[in-house]
Amino acid sequence: MVTAPEYKPPTPAEMAVRQNEVDALRLLLAQRRLYRRAKRYLGVRWLGLVIIGVGAPVVAVLNPDLAVAAGGLAGVWLFLGRTWLLSIQTTLTSRAAATQELFDHLVFGMPQSVIRSGAPTLEQVSAMAGPDAELRAAAKSERLLGWYPFEGSDGTVAVAIAQRANAAYTDSLLRTTAIVSVAVIAVWIVALLLVSVIADLTTAEFLLGVVFPVLPGFLDVVQHVASVRRSATEKGDLASAIEARVSAHPNSLRPQDLLVWQENLFSLRRGAPDVPDLIYKFKRDKNEQAMNSAAEQLVARARRSS
Repeated sequence: MVTAPEYKPPTPAEMAVRQNEVDALRLLLAQRRLYRRAKRYLGVRWLGLVIIGVGAPVVAVLNPDLAVAAGGLAGVWLFLGRTWLLSIQTTLTSRAAATQELFDHLVFGMPQSVIRSGAPTLEQVSAMAGPDAELRAAAKSERLLGWYPFEGSDGTVAVAIAQRANAAYTDSLLRTTAIVSVAVIAVWIVALLLVSVIADLTTAEFLLGVVFPVLPGFLDVVQHVASVRRSATEKGDLASAIEARVSAHPNSLRPQDLLVWQENLFSLRRGAPDVPDLIYKFKRDKNEQAMNSAAEQLVARARRSS
């Protein structure tokens, strides 16, 4: 029988210092740049769908004979997007999640009992992060210093709050992404209908020139929104579970609980859809303020419950 590794969390003060050291910043910069690369492939996929979604109705209006060709092109792009581009994006996202896991293990002082498949080598991390002499300046430029809010004096509670902060932060980003995506889909549908009415397209022209070319992309977007919603719900559930334990039963927290939650976090990160940088930047200040405030409130609750 394999026994779980012994784990004793460092103090909050130790972790607050550790997350800003060179070894931690190297991992944090590497994971940020891996996620950024993954989002580029996501952007290429969406750009192709947007071009088809906008171009197909125009083609149908100007030259209905090309409507079938536009539908075929949409199918080819969807195939490439779901195979080649999605495969590269998924690989990069998994590697970024594994890198962030290394950062968490380092900061939280957790034993690394499992080597994550796809985790980058030391050389790859260094190459992505850049020269050590420039790490702190780069981390400051990207606002990566003080990544987790460490409050209070209990290391176990502090790690739990940091884990909850990460889950809740991502939950908020994913929910915003879902709302924006649904709004874009609604505008897209209304625009297509207006174009069809204004151009006085026949039913056949509407189906062949508008509906069929954009249908594959539309289904892809709908599935992406469903994936975003599901991931947000899973992150929210984990954040709520940790919050309930910290608020009501802080004395019952054990280091093994943290290891279980960390495993859940990694699984959710690896399978989570990528959030566009535009939404991340738009929500960052508000989310960070809310995250720090929530951490302070949870520490206060834990003290009262203790």
